[in-house]
Amino acid sequence: MVRDHAGQALVAGIDPAWPQSDQVVAAVTAQYAHVFGRPDDLDLRRQLLTRLETANDPRRERYLQLLAVINDWPAPESLAPALDWFIQALRARIPG
Repeated sequence: MVRDHAGQALVAGIDPAWPQSDQVVAAVTAQYAHVFGRPDDLDLRRQLLTRLETANDPRRERYLQLLAVINDWPAPESLAPALDWFIQALRARIPG
């Protein structure tokens, strides 16, 4: 979800702090709320932020790259640019 929505915004050159980013954040958080059967509220957004920050650990990406080498799989696409963008956009919309 994040890759699809944030990736499009990234390609379009939309800054995560710009008002146009509101739509992207709202679309992703609404989908997460639906998947987890929860309201799209501040608590969900904070938990999503924590989850995405963990997933964006460069060691995780390196691990997946090494797994691909060991198992002769195609190299995985880097999610870091989309995750970085979305994390910034989400942080900008969480008070405090």
